[in-house]
Amino acid sequence: MKELVLANISYSQTAIDVSSYFITIFEKKLTWAMQRVDALNDFRIERALAANNPQFQHVFSLLPLLLHTNCPELPVYVKNAPSGIAQFELSAYQQAYLANLMVSDDVVEAFSSHSAFDALYSMGSTGSITQTSLSDLDLWLCYSDRLTAVEYQLIEQKLNKIKQWSQQFGVEINFYLMNPSHFKAHLDHKDVNEEHSGSTQHFFLLDEFYRSAIRLAGKRLLWQHLSDEDYQVCVAQGAFKSKEWIDFGDFSSLSTAEFFGASLWQLYKGIACPYKSAIKILLLESYSQTYPATDLISKEFKRKLLSQQRCSYHFDPYLAMLERVTAYLNGQQERIRLAFLRMCFYIKAMEGEYIESWRTAALDELVAEWKWEDEYLQLIQHRHTWKIKQAVKHQQMIVDQLLHSYRNLIHFARKFHIDPSIMTSDIDTLMRKLYSVFEVLPGKVPLINPNIAQNLAESALTFIEVQGNSAIQPGWYLINQAPKSPYNSALRYVRNGKSLIKIVAWSYFNGLITSSTQLHLISPSLDLNKLRQFITDLRLSFPVQAPAINEQDMLHPNEIRSLILAVNLVKDPTQKLEARRTAVQPSDLFNFGSCQESLVGSVSIIYRNMWNEIRTQHFEGNDAILKALKLISNKIYRSSAPPQSVNVFCYSRRLRSELRDFIADLAHKCITIQTGTISQKQPLNTLKVAGKIWQFVFGKKTVYIQPLTQQAVDLLENNANKYVLKQTKPQLGFPKEIDEFASEGFLQFFFEDNLDNSFNVYILDERNRLETYYNCFDAKEEKIREINRLYSEQKTNILAVASFNFPQFYQIINVSDEIKIVPFQSKQHRDYLLQQQ
Repeated sequence: MKELVLANISYSQTAIDVSSYFITIFEKKLTWAMQRVDALNDFRIERALAANNPQFQHVFSLLPLLLHTNCPELPVYVKNAPSGIAQFELSAYQQAYLANLMVSDDVVEAFSSHSAFDALYSMGSTGSITQTSLSDLDLWLCYSDRLTAVEYQLIEQKLNKIKQWSQQFGVEINFYLMNPSHFKAHLDHKDVNEEHSGSTQHFFLLDEFYRSAIRLAGKRLLWQHLSDEDYQVCVAQGAFKSKEWIDFGDFSSLSTAEFFGASLWQLYKGIACPYKSAIKILLLESYSQTYPATDLISKEFKRKLLSQQRCSYHFDPYLAMLERVTAYLNGQQERIRLAFLRMCFYIKAMEGEYIESWRTAALDELVAEWKWEDEYLQLIQHRHTWKIKQAVKHQQMIVDQLLHSYRNLIHFARKFHIDPSIMTSDIDTLMRKLYSVFEVLPGKVPLINPNIAQNLAESALTFIEVQGNSAIQPGWYLINQAPKSPYNSALRYVRNGKSLIKIVAWSYFNGLITSSTQLHLISPSLDLNKLRQFITDLRLSFPVQAPAINEQDMLHPNEIRSLILAVNLVKDPTQKLEARRTAVQPSDLFNFGSCQESLVGSVSIIYRNMWNEIRTQHFEGNDAILKALKLISNKIYRSSAPPQSVNVFCYSRRLRSELRDFIADLAHKCITIQTGTISQKQPLNTLKVAGKIWQFVFGKKTVYIQPLTQQAVDLLENNANKYVLKQTKPQLGFPKEIDEFASEGFLQFFFEDNLDNSFNVYILDERNRLETYYNCFDAKEEKIREINRLYSEQKTNILAVASFNFPQFYQIINVSDEIKIVPFQSKQHRDYLLQQQ
């Protein structure tokens, strides 16, 4: 692989004036350092252009011009938007582009008189061995002067226009408006989102920036040009001109507090970018093992750049990560994880369109060095052809390795008794996202990461039911082929489970089932036509593609968004009924004939919640309908929005429409009572099933079912008005808005401020049971740190399995006489506190 060669240098000094000695040497060092840093910058730009297609080259070359210049003759014009980049100089490509548009250089020069921006830098994989046609361009647009709210809005409009313009050329851009002073003071934090790490990391973000930065226009980075000692002296003495340099600070304040948030961030990014995140979290792990003498890659690069000796080095940020983590894993003698690292690195570097270049040649050298067999290389290179067995195995390996690094970093955090620097609001958001993806729960359908395999569709699938008289474990089995021979080997199936509904849901939502898939069935209790009809109903009413979710969705309970009930799919009591001509009353459907038998033998449920989890549940027996209605009621939270879609399908041989309509009406009634869409005017919510009368009690936190005698029914009907008043009277002692945030599986704390500077704390446990503490004092932040520390110490299984149900913290605020609940320390909370000052 071609390396950048830097000649040696000498700091010869002829002057003997002691008072000017430091300044003279300092200036010489800066001058010489600028030459070396500029050489590295040119080297990286050359590599970025050489390894990409003409469309990328066009966008990459014009970006500085479009940000510096804001005139109608150029694309992405926004009237009055801030413009001008300090020290901007036209490149030959930009001059040719302007000439083609008949725009003179004088027009561009006019924007140099007042520069709103200090510099434009790219960072990340740009110009590295892992930059592919699918890589985003991450750009830091740096500014020092304060932007007004209007100016900020205008530049955001222009940046959005640039993104749209670049997408026409197949280039995705992420802009980050960066103020160096705000960054050094930790004042730049936005709430965490898909592209912004929020408060999860500061110094590790700076490390990535410094080791990968490419200056596209504007001022140079001070830290890059000075040794750590000279940098400290320079900043302390003010020996640099801020109009000529940008300073995002150094790493003198790096502490262990950032490791926890940074590891969470990489796990979260691993949802969308598993290979890149696997490399980065391993780098964090290697950093932690050498703490406090952590040698950041950015520091290593700077030492080589500023060395007086001749230097020949690749200065590739990703190749450096590979080398650093390889050394760490070799030291730990972890060959399996080293093989995993190399696989992730190769896949990351080979994503997207294949363009033969210096990158592919360097990758070939690595493969030869690793001594990969041709068969293994072919497997990795043809990842787009993988089917379900390979995809499942591969995903499990990725998840295991990501969580392995996460557990090692948790060990590290405990060893140093770390108080995380990440804001609690960012912890809440990340934990919920990680919980929704990684947490293994009964009935939850695990989804294959779409970045692992592009097409998992199968031409044929066979569903096999094994009952108790077999040597094989009873349940349902899925085979990804037609049944060519009797089912006699557990090695053949790709999925198994107790219920058909979960197997079908897993197949459908992971893309195995399509309109062209041939379905086969081996079952003593279900016929193929019924299975085909159910899957058709599922396909027509429940899209595979999940809707996009925003950060606000993650702050709400994981309430049902889309719901399907499949009645009598696997157990149908109407099979034995003769055809009837007389109408059947709805109340008789659950108490049919002299034996008062329920005609609902099974209810299967599939739903997608607000966090885009797919959950399933299956009930059989006389009480199946009761359990199904109870489940639905408990998954619809009080005062929440009703589900966007509810579908009831019935597969009975007889009375199909009657059962469907009656059960749909019952489900609708449960939902409307819970959501408050209609008031609970009914004096009694009872249902007679299989000869027994059951009462639905819609409590404040949960819905439960209890049996009643006929005498109790008569008594309750006679006292209906009193009963309704008693049931609808709100519970005193806590704000009702808390109900809207109650989420099963999480320990939640709600803080409410009092006028005497004390505060109340309302605690909902994992089962939504409430505890209340009034008139508390001390600092909330200290209480939160103590709770997190105690929770982590008590949650011993966090080291054995992934556990992301960390405590969640909220603040109750009053805005214009309206009670609102916001995540503690979130931007909404911080803005509210500023208004109260």
